[in-house]
Amino acid sequence: MTQTNQGTPILFVHYGEDWIRGSERCLLDLLSHLDRTRFSPMVWCNSMQLASQIKKLGITVIQQPFPLLLGWQAPAYDIFAFFALVSKGITLIQHHQIKLIHSNSGAPCQWLNLVARKTRVPLIAHLHCRYPLRDRISLGLHHVSHLIAVSHPVAQQYIDDGFDQNRLGVIANGIDPQRLKINQNIKIKQFLKLDKNDFILMSAGSLIARKGMDILINALVLVRQHHIPAKLIIVGEGPCHAQLKQQINALGVGQHVFLLGERSDLSSLLQSGIDLFISGATEEVFGLVLAEAGLHNIPVIAPDVGGISEVIKHHHSGLLVPPQAPQQIAQAIELLYLRPDLRRQFGHAAKARIEKLFLIKKHVTAVESLYFKMLSKPMHALTWHSHWSMLAVATSIIHFALKRLITHKESI
Repeated sequence: MTQTNQGTPILFVHYGEDWIRGSERCLLDLLSHLDRTRFSPMVWCNSMQLASQIKKLGITVIQQPFPLLLGWQAPAYDIFAFFALVSKGITLIQHHQIKLIHSNSGAPCQWLNLVARKTRVPLIAHLHCRYPLRDRISLGLHHVSHLIAVSHPVAQQYIDDGFDQNRLGVIANGIDPQRLKINQNIKIKQFLKLDKNDFILMSAGSLIARKGMDILINALVLVRQHHIPAKLIIVGEGPCHAQLKQQINALGVGQHVFLLGERSDLSSLLQSGIDLFISGATEEVFGLVLAEAGLHNIPVIAPDVGGISEVIKHHHSGLLVPPQAPQQIAQAIELLYLRPDLRRQFGHAAKARIEKLFLIKKHVTAVESLYFKMLSKPMHALTWHSHWSMLAVATSIIHFALKRLITHKESI
């Protein structure tokens, strides 16, 4: 199925793993709610799963591998493949008369900077994570028309770099309530054959180190030492699965921790009788799943890192604890176990906060407003002589060098 709308053509470009998680979910929700009478989307991506979902929206999609220069995967120095992407991008822009490029991650900006300059169109980079200095420079993130940061901690990197703040804005992620409507009725205690008095904790995310699932397992051990009948459900898959399984077995909590793997029914699980949603993340610039839990009236316990405090308000819609602190997580769990009234209060406040600040309509309105701004003034289009932020690059390098020098001196 192909699109038939006649709005302004926009090319969306996405680089990522072959899954549907945070940034992929955000792109799909944006495309689902974009005003097709005003904007005509087309997508260029490297993910087969994402391409499949986009086709279901009736949007033209092109899927192919995206090799990066100096990237995270081999080959890192394929110059010919890099310039093939540049050539392909130019062809797409010219053939489809694209008026604006929206990069849904930082990586494509490496070649899109050249594509946009050759074709004289604006380039927006939508940043769903914090990038180290090396990547901010090698990907050319300082040289785009405009940066969208999903939270203030993401934006702060570029403010510290000296990036022009007129070309930088924070647009929080938005949740689509329709997508979260229950698709099947699950009773978690029946599903897992648990006791009616069990206290159900849940976490969801990729099984990677920065999600801190190991920290949550340690916290569960501490909680159960205080005779709280807690059970921990972990939804997600990833390279740390075997390591987590080993940890569970070593701690003897195999009957109390459930690794459910990747699930397509997360919304149903959130409505299945969960008492608390918990996170052990060591880095999280927004926390989309925390917002989804809040929208389901579930109080949240999470570390105060990155942009989590913008989603969860401490002692209002949940509890924030120091990062990498299983003891504090355990104490917060115990408090809310003993205070069902506080759980209800936090849950109601979480739902109200998410509905006010983080629904998809608010997100799409802000993004579309930015599109109009970029399209209305020729000054936002990239050219070979414009938008080169070399001062920001130099400032970021100096800032990094000074920080390393101070750290070195303190360690002597």
